[in-house]
Amino acid sequence: MRFFFFISFFIFSVSQAQNQTKFTDVTDEAGIDHIFDVYQGLFGGGVAVFDYNNDGYEDLFLTSGQGKDILYRNNGDGKFSDVTEEAGLVQDLLTVTTGVSTADINKDGFIDIFITTIAAQKEKSSKIKTLSNNLLYLNTGEGTFVEKTEEYGIKDKNFSTSCSFGDINADGYPDLFVANYFKEFYFEQALFGTHNLAILNHYSINEEYEPGNDELYLNMGGKSFKNVSNFLKCNPGYGFGAVFTDVDNDNDLDIYLVNDFGENNEPNQILINQYPKLDFENKSKELKLNVGLKSMGVGVGDYNNDSYLDYHVTNIFAGPFMVNRGKDKSFVNLAPNIGTGINKIEGYKDSKQVIIGWGSLFVDYDHDKDLDLFNSNGPINPMTNRIPNILFENKGRFFDVCRDSGLMDFGIGRGSVHFDYDNDGDQDIFVVNQKPVYDMTYRGGIVKSKLYRNDNSNDLNWLKVKLNGKNATTRGLGSRVKIFLKDNLQMVREVDGGSSHASQNTSIVHFGLGENTKIDSLSITWPGGKTQSLVDIAANQLLEVDEIDEIIEYSLWDRFLKYFSID
Repeated sequence: MRFFFFISFFIFSVSQAQNQTKFTDVTDEAGIDHIFDVYQGLFGGGVAVFDYNNDGYEDLFLTSGQGKDILYRNNGDGKFSDVTEEAGLVQDLLTVTTGVSTADINKDGFIDIFITTIAAQKEKSSKIKTLSNNLLYLNTGEGTFVEKTEEYGIKDKNFSTSCSFGDINADGYPDLFVANYFKEFYFEQALFGTHNLAILNHYSINEEYEPGNDELYLNMGGKSFKNVSNFLKCNPGYGFGAVFTDVDNDNDLDIYLVNDFGENNEPNQILINQYPKLDFENKSKELKLNVGLKSMGVGVGDYNNDSYLDYHVTNIFAGPFMVNRGKDKSFVNLAPNIGTGINKIEGYKDSKQVIIGWGSLFVDYDHDKDLDLFNSNGPINPMTNRIPNILFENKGRFFDVCRDSGLMDFGIGRGSVHFDYDNDGDQDIFVVNQKPVYDMTYRGGIVKSKLYRNDNSNDLNWLKVKLNGKNATTRGLGSRVKIFLKDNLQMVREVDGGSSHASQNTSIVHFGLGENTKIDSLSITWPGGKTQSLVDIAANQLLEVDEIDEIIEYSLWDRFLKYFSID
């Protein structure tokens, strides 16, 4: 048995060496110059992918903490331009930003921006900072944005970390969830440039700082938001992230939220949507998703292609890999069994470093028909241990293949996303890196945020699907896209409204197809349960699907004929 395992692992290692997809750091040539700067380098550092000007190339919005948030326009030639000023998104630098997510709030066809904040100050020289408003910017459709936060009813001042959009009542307007860390907090600058955030640990949090109340805002026809947080049915926690997702496959969006210091306070929670009734039921214990740990971010994906979504949660040490076993069944943590339960990784100069994970991405980077896993990692300042990112290749079991992938970066990683910035069909990766508190030139210098181009050299096929909602949200946030292949394989993807750590992936879903040159059929389930189907779809294209009012259902005979048709 041991010999067989050794031979199998050897064959896998050789094949990986021959077929390894390489990523190339193209940050400088793409014109990106960014680093997240925040007190003692704790949390935040978000990035959102969206096409703000509808030119067919996805752009980037980056939060910068104490620095200048940046809107990078994708020029379509491999380069990005900083258009923050001309877009009207320049802030006064008195507000400290953290996370970001995007959605078409008012359904005018243009994507808007929501930014979370943790603090503000009256003037730049002030040593004391207080809580601030989050920020909502509406897209004018003319390349500019206007700030509409209070006008839209988002007035509360909070210490907010991440945010997510999803349509909880299937009315076509994106609703908003905001994760809050502290209920109240003030920031006081101390000697030598240190900050009271530097002393955060489970002792100081338990004794001094109360957890924040997360917020749920219902979109009122694109004209305002109504705070309906009373429907959440959860206790306050140190909220780090949340995602709208259909956990139980009942065609409505539930909320999975992850909390920091959950081992001593409120653990992670799953809130099940009671649609069409506007209410949520806390089923965290029943589904065994009430894991208590220092949760940072969450990735969503069906890793085993069973049509049920699984969840990977980042943590200090290995995060849980929560596998969905089906409707009304509890989840099981398979991290120790499938290869992701790694507590330490080869760090700088081959020294072993404890994993401190933040962003989590399920992405089929090599088009082999299964979802792989990427984690952006980084230390908690003022620690300066150099912790690399990690890439797990899915072969039924996960294998660490980061060292030879081109993603072996030693920056202080936080939020991360996948998207196809050059429209060549494969998924590229962007990682937000934080500025270290102390000078790190003796450890290799400051590592800026990075754009990694996927230089996939294999001949495997792919499909991208872009949804154009009509009665649903503009990009179909929370919708499910399922494809059926000739080898009797089914794959499902969910349109992202905000995940990873304080970030949002592309809303264009991506499938690796292996050697399949055609998709037998494709189905879309929009929030609320309306289903739309297509058949006989060619591979290697961006397929745009417009939501239709009349749903066409194909007969079993039609599907039979298509299934056995010849390419």
